[in-house]
Amino acid sequence: MKHHIIGAEQFVEEEGQGAPVILLHGFPLDHRMWASQVQALAANYRVITPDLRGMGQSDVPVTNISINQYADDILTLMDKMDIQKAALGGFSMGGYVAFALLRKAPSRFTSLILANTRPEADGAEARKNRMNMAVSLYDKGAAAAKDAMLPKLLTEQTRKDQPGLVESLSLVMESMAAEGLVHASLAMAFREDATDLLSTISVPTLVIAGEHDAIAPPDVMKKMADQISGSSFQVIPAASHLTPMENPEAFNALLIEFLKSATA
Repeated sequence: MKHHIIGAEQFVEEEGQGAPVILLHGFPLDHRMWASQVQALAANYRVITPDLRGMGQSDVPVTNISINQYADDILTLMDKMDIQKAALGGFSMGGYVAFALLRKAPSRFTSLILANTRPEADGAEARKNRMNMAVSLYDKGAAAAKDAMLPKLLTEQTRKDQPGLVESLSLVMESMAAEGLVHASLAMAFREDATDLLSTISVPTLVIAGEHDAIAPPDVMKKMADQISGSSFQVIPAASHLTPMENPEAFNALLIEFLKSATA
């Protein structure tokens, strides 16, 4: 379903009924990465999985965009969908958007799930890598992001054991508009540091890391969790960066238990 947000159409999938749960995808993916979580939660929750502007089926921006703009889009979407408060989950880049949302409108979120994400802004080297990614997206299309990201998203073992998962992920990533991914790369490169925000988070928070995640390593995420008062920190074994898809059973079990206690 598409909703008109400021200057664009944004695609969002909605399943189930109950307390709303908004799940924000990572780069270079879209709402489809959450399919298994939607299935697990829809019996008890209203699960909302948007495509961020420029990704999936949402319109590609015509002017440059920031992480704050993605956050504003989500707040606009909540208003359009008549959602006053929701549980909020963010994976990787979606986590950066979640931080921006908590900075802008903390009272609208009842609980927080941070999966495979980190609070620090990019340093010069990371920014340069994102610039190089933007250039190669123009040269090679969305395949540039797929080639760079796929080995980091899943462990070698998973890539060997689950060719079907690799295949469907490849299709999702190759279906992206290259320019939408350019916008996302630049938005991430110049995002605000969220470290100072951590101590202000007062809602129940679940932090999920992947044992072999090189993008958001468990020790970095543990340090982040330690700065969020009362948060729960969990590591999913034998998983790399894309924990919700690589080990959905373990991920969903944590999610269901957390939402149950957070909404109790």
